[in-house]
Amino acid sequence: MKKSGFWKKSASGALIAAMLLASTLPAAQPVAPLSFVSVAHAEGEVKPPAKLDIQSPVGLLMDAKTGQILWEKDMHAKRYPASVTKIMTMMLAYEAVAKGEKQLTDIVPITENAYLVEGSSVWLDPNEKFTLQEMLEFIAIQSGNDACVATAEFIAGSEEAFVARMNKKAQELGMKDTHFADTNGLHHPDHYTSAHDIATMARELITKYPQVLEITKMESKTIRDGKFKLENTNHVLGSYDGLDGLKTGFTDQAGYCLVGTAERNGFRLISIELGAPNDAVRVSDSVKILDHGFNNYKSEPVIKKGESVAELAPITSGKEKEIGTVAATDLNVAVLKEGGAFTKKVVYNEVTAPVKKDAVLGQLQVVQNEKVVASVDLLAAQDVEKGSWIRLMFRGIGNFFGGLFGAIGDFFGGLF
Repeated sequence: MKKSGFWKKSASGALIAAMLLASTLPAAQPVAPLSFVSVAHAEGEVKPPAKLDIQSPVGLLMDAKTGQILWEKDMHAKRYPASVTKIMTMMLAYEAVAKGEKQLTDIVPITENAYLVEGSSVWLDPNEKFTLQEMLEFIAIQSGNDACVATAEFIAGSEEAFVARMNKKAQELGMKDTHFADTNGLHHPDHYTSAHDIATMARELITKYPQVLEITKMESKTIRDGKFKLENTNHVLGSYDGLDGLKTGFTDQAGYCLVGTAERNGFRLISIELGAPNDAVRVSDSVKILDHGFNNYKSEPVIKKGESVAELAPITSGKEKEIGTVAATDLNVAVLKEGGAFTKKVVYNEVTAPVKKDAVLGQLQVVQNEKVVASVDLLAAQDVEKGSWIRLMFRGIGNFFGGLFGAIGDFFGGLF
């Protein structure tokens, strides 16, 4: 036999053998989730923040951007929310507009139910014509129960149907401590929530519909040709730097409540106090909570939108085995001003090609005290085609023999 023929047959046989071997190999598996630890943002031992004491039985401080809870006092206690309820009412009104169901310029009919409702009011008359935008102002500034009922009936057909929407939205937001029985917070034994859940819905409202802050920051407004003046029940407005909302509440059963929000240099906080004995304590406790946040914490940038991370995302069955990813949005985290630190962890999903650019491949997570406090999606920086069968075959062979020789090396290395 000629040498050339021998080598051709040998190569063909080797290729067939390799193909058979590759067909028995398991598919390439993604690399385990990657993580890395950042350096502390201040040297030395972490100094705990000063202790915060308030008179109100329940309180909470949240970073609005990330949802981090920076301080809390009995945040899951069952509480009656009074007019703080109206945060959800306003949210669903804005949601109806965002979905195209209603417009802010629509005239809202004033029904007999709205006209006769008890409690705080703007004294709506069925003969008057006000827009949905004006109803939201009546709710935010004057805390008008009549405006809540009129708005609910206009959006959902009845107050009962609107309340059902409120409870559905609460479930969607993970508000497990909450059940609504009305749109305005008039006392009902089956109408309750917690500071944790109030902070959750407040953050959702101001994040998705920041235009609400344009009306919640108004200290007063005149209507009816200047004959009627709306007075905001939030008495922290105008006296606290950066404060522009959000909602007060009071009933005998709930006590004096206030959800505040303020922003300084791009750092927005949400404060909750529930059950104060009077308005003065409601104001002072809210100021204490916000001061605690601004005095002790700062917003630290983690990553910018479009910025890449060092760790590559593993791709199964792709033309490329791994690709770069970028952050979907900016990500900041609240840290202590003195000695604050956090851990960044990249976690990738198991992804099989083909992959489109901007597909979500995983997350960059921020970890503090072994808890994920904030995260941002990581997007594919490029398209990835599915690899050809021959590419995947030889990759499988390489993986097999790489693992085999690695195991052999480990075995013999252990002997010497």
